Amino acid sequence: MLRHLVYTGTGVSAATLRFGPGLNLLLGASNTGKSFAVKTIDFMLGAGGRLPDIEERRAYDRAWLGLSTQGSGDLTLDRGLKGGALQVSSGLSEGGDVPKGARRLATINNAERSDNVSQFLLELIGLQHKLVVTDANGAKRPLSFRDLARYCIVDEASMWNDVSPIHSGQHIKKTVERSTFRLLLTGADDSAVTQVPAPKLRAASTAAKVEVFDEMVAALDAELASHFPDAEELAAQGEKLTAPFETLKAELQVAQDSVRALMAQKRNLMQELSSHEQRLADIQTSLARFQQLDAIYVSDVQRLESLEEAGFVLALDGEKDCPLCGAPSPAQRHGHPLREIEDVRAAALAEAEKVRRQQVDLGKTVVALQEERDAVASGPFPAARDRLAQLEQELSRLTPQVSATQNRFTDLLKARERLKWGLALLEQRRMLVRKREEAASEKPAPRAERLDVGADGTATHSFAQVVGRVLHAWRFPGQPQVSFDEQDYDIRLNGKRRGDNGKGVRAITHAAFKVALLIYCRERGLPHPGFLVFDTPLLTYRDPQGTRGGALAPDEAALAQSPLKEHFLQHLSSLSEMGQFLIVENIELPLGTARQALQVQEFTGSATVGRAGLFPLP
Repeated sequence: MLRHLVYTGTGVSAATLRFGPGLNLLLGASNTGKSFAVKTIDFMLGAGGRLPDIEERRAYDRAWLGLSTQGSGDLTLDRGLKGGALQVSSGLSEGGDVPKGARRLATINNAERSDNVSQFLLELIGLQHKLVVTDANGAKRPLSFRDLARYCIVDEASMWNDVSPIHSGQHIKKTVERSTFRLLLTGADDSAVTQVPAPKLRAASTAAKVEVFDEMVAALDAELASHFPDAEELAAQGEKLTAPFETLKAELQVAQDSVRALMAQKRNLMQELSSHEQRLADIQTSLARFQQLDAIYVSDVQRLESLEEAGFVLALDGEKDCPLCGAPSPAQRHGHPLREIEDVRAAALAEAEKVRRQQVDLGKTVVALQEERDAVASGPFPAARDRLAQLEQELSRLTPQVSATQNRFTDLLKARERLKWGLALLEQRRMLVRKREEAASEKPAPRAERLDVGADGTATHSFAQVVGRVLHAWRFPGQPQVSFDEQDYDIRLNGKRRGDNGKGVRAITHAAFKVALLIYCRERGLPHPGFLVFDTPLLTYRDPQGTRGGALAPDEAALAQSPLKEHFLQHLSSLSEMGQFLIVENIELPLGTARQALQVQEFTGSATVGRAGLFPLP
C-alpha cells in the first residue's frame, strides 16, 4: 500500500501527497501536477528514463515514497529526481537526512542478487526468482518488476490506447508480456519450458556444423595422406601382423619366465650366503670377546690367590705387642680380629673356585663355537658360492637372448601401434562423415513443437467472467457479455473488440481489466502488487471542447449519460479489503457522493483557493 509521496529540495517546503487504504482520489484541473505524480510513483518503483522537466519541480531534487507491506512493515524508498539508484530504509520517512541503515538498490534487474529494486519489490509480492519466456522458441529471462508495473500503474495514454491492457504496443515485447499475464493468472512461471532453436538459428547452426565437420574431415584426410599413403591396406596389414605378434609375445613370455626363475634362485642363494657370512662374523666376534673374558678370569683367580696367601701370613703370628705403645697382648683393651682374616681367606678360596668353574664352562663354549665355525666354513658356504656362480653363468647366457627377443617384440609392437593409429584415424573419419550427413539432413522442428505462450482457455474464460462482474457492478450500459480474445489478448464486449470502441469506453474497460485482475488474484490467493494507480479512467466524462480527447463517440456519449461514474467509485470503495486504488481525474465528484467517505486531494489551479497543485505556484 502506498502511504505518501514527498518531494524535497534545498530552501523549499516539502510537497506532500498522502494516501490511505481503499479508494484515493486525486482531482484537479489540467497542468496541476496530477500526471507528474503518477509518473513519479512509477519512477520510484524503478522505472527508467527521466521525469518531465516541468518548471515547478526544478527546486526539488529528491522524492520519498512511503510503503506499507505485509511481510516487512513500513518502508521508504528515496531517489534523486535526476535518476540513478534508489535507497530503501525501514519506517516512513518524509525527507531530511537519509535514515541510518538505508540500503542501496540498483535499477538494473539481477535475479542472482537482492540489492536491486526489481528483486526487492518482487520479494515483497512473492514473485522473486520467476522466469518468463521472451519468444515463441522458449528463450527465458528472470521476471522484472517492470513487467508487472503496467498492471498496477496506468498512465493517461495507456488508459485509452486501443492495444490490449497487457501489451505495451512494442511487438518485440509481446511474448514476454503474455507470459507475465499467464504468470499472474496461474501463479506458475516458465521454469519448465524447454527452449527450441528458432528456424533461422537452426539453419545457421546446421550450416555451421556441416562446415566444421567438413574442416575436420579435410584435416584427417591430410593426416592420413601424410602418414598413411596406403591407408586402404591398413586393415589387411593388421591381420598379417596378428599371428607373428602373438607368437613372439608367447616366446618372449617363456624367456622372461626362465630369467625370472633364475633370478629368484639367485636372490635365495645370495640371502643364504649372506646369512652364512653373518653367522661366521658373529662367531668370530664371540670368540674374540670370550678370549678377553678368559683373561679376566685368570686375573681374578690370581688376585684371589694373593688374598688367600696374605691372610695365611697374617694369621701365623697374631699375638704381638702393640706397635704404637708397646703394650703386651694381654694388656690391650681391644682384640685383633684374626677370625675376620680367616673369613676373608675362606671367601677368597671359594670365589677362586667359582671363577675356575666358569673358566671350564667358557672353554666348552669356545670349543662349540670353533666347531660350528669350522662346519659352516667347510660345508654349505662353499656349496652356495658354487651354485651362485653357476646361476650367474646361466643368466649371462640367457640375457642376450631375452634382450634380442624383447627388441624384436618392441619393433613389432611399434608397427602394430602405428597400424592402430591409422585405423583409428580411418574410424574417426567415418564417424565424422556420418555425423556430417546427419547434420546436413537435420530438419527444422515442426511448428507444433514451438511454444504456445498463451494462458490456457480455462483461466482466460474465468478471468473474463470476473471482468463481466466488474462491468456489471459499475452499471456499464447494456450489461455486455464479456469474452477473452485469444488472438488480441484482450476482452470482447458482446463479440466486439475492446479496441474498436471510443477512447472513453476503451479507458473504462481498460480500468475494468486491471481491477478484475486484482480481484481474480485475490480470490485465488495469487500474488499481485496490491495497488492500482489509474490516470484518467473516466475519460468519457471529459469536456469535449476543453480536453485532448476530442468529441465524444456515440458509445462514449451513451456511457457519459449512464450512472457509471457513481457506481465506479462506489465499487472501488467496497474493495478496500482487496487493495488500494489511486484514481487521478479532472472530474467533479458525483452529486450525493460523501466526500468524507473518500480520501480526496484536489488541486484547484488557483493560488488563492485551496491547494493550487502538486507544487506551489511560482
